[in-house]
Parts: sequence; structure tokens; C-alpha cells
Amino acid sequence: MKTLTTIGFLAAALTAHAAFASPQCHAVRGLIVDVQFTDGCTSPNRFCAAGTVDGNRNFRGSTEFVMDGAVRGPASAPGTLATSGLLTYTLRDGTLVVRESGLSGLQQDGEKRFTAFQQVQSGSGRYAGASGHFYVLGQAFADHFEAEIQGEICTP
Repeated sequence: MKTLTTIGFLAAALTAHAAFASPQCHAVRGLIVDVQFTDGCTSPNRFCAAGTVDGNRNFRGSTEFVMDGAVRGPASAPGTLATSGLLTYTLRDGTLVVRESGLSGLQQDGEKRFTAFQQVQSGSGRYAGASGHFYVLGQAFADHFEAEIQGEICTP
């Protein structure tokens, strides 16, 4: 009887551990290259961009950003714009929607730069129930944008 009680206790403990196991988290790095588009853009600010992401851990696919908010930056940083919007990553094994909030119009040696923080909002496929974030550092060119992303994605 004591052996059965011990086995029952161990089985219950293992089941509880599996139920409360922490998500699998992985560091992700990548490069987004995108261009602004207007046809079909649903942004109230008239800014949408679409392109590709090429990252590690099979984080490769297409991107679409729809800005849903923008305000002028502080007077101490003239020409800047604080922005927010939803960016959708469409990847081979699912989608990931992030809230991107950032600051654009930064100037460095005549180059236009931007920075942002992306926080996971929702996902599908492999990314259903995911959480995580990315830090973004980018540059605006005459005909496209390039942004490095670095962060962590956790899946259940």
C-alpha cells in the first residue's frame, strides 16, 4: 500500500509540474526590410509598410505594419514623431501580431533613424499563446526601411 501511495504521489507531482511548466523561450534576431504602401492601407495616419523579415530560429516571412497612432516628439527632439501600430509577422508556421511603439525622425550624421519596442499581442499556429518582445533599431532610406530586431519569443 505504501508503494502505491508513493507512486500516486509521484504521478500527481509530475502531472502538476507539466501543467505549470514554464514556456519555451528563445532569443530571436532578424532584419526587417520593408516599403511604405498606400493601396489598401487602413491606417488612420495613412502609414502602412510591408516587407520581409529574415531571422534566426526560422523566424522568416512577411511583415505588415499599420500605424494607428502618432504624435509629435518633444520640443527637445525637433522633427521626431512618436508612433504606435500593429505589425503582423506572417511566418511559415504561424502568425505573430505585435504592438510596436517607437520614435522616428531621429537624425545621426544626416541619416534618418528610428527605434521601437514591440510587444507580442497575439499569435496563431506555433505562436498561439505566445508572449515576448523585440527591440528595434532601424534606418529610413529614400525608397525603403531596414530594421534590426532582437528579443525573445516564448511559446507554451
